[in-house]
Amino acid sequence: MSRISDAIKKDHRELEQYYNNIINAKDSDEATRWQNQFTWELARHSIGEELIVYPGFERLLGQQGKQMADKDRADHQTVCHHIISKRINFFYRY
Repeated sequence: MSRISDAIKKDHRELEQYYNNIINAKDSDEATRWQNQFTWELARHSIGEELIVYPGFERLLGQQGKQMADKDRADHQTVCHHIISKRINFFYRY
């Protein structure tokens, strides 16, 4: 039986791979396909954390858990903005 933390780590590694695929895409069509995959997986991952992980943090750790959840949410938002920025720069090349 795997732990939730193992599933989260696996998701993070997959998201990193999708990101690398976006950055290293040979053309805008390939980049768009990987961008779509990345967006779908990030949404799935984030919803899972919102439904399972963050409430557990807050319930078990109180204020510290809320701070951890808020930091993680902010990190996810930063990644989204970074990807959008990279994608825009990528498309200016073509």
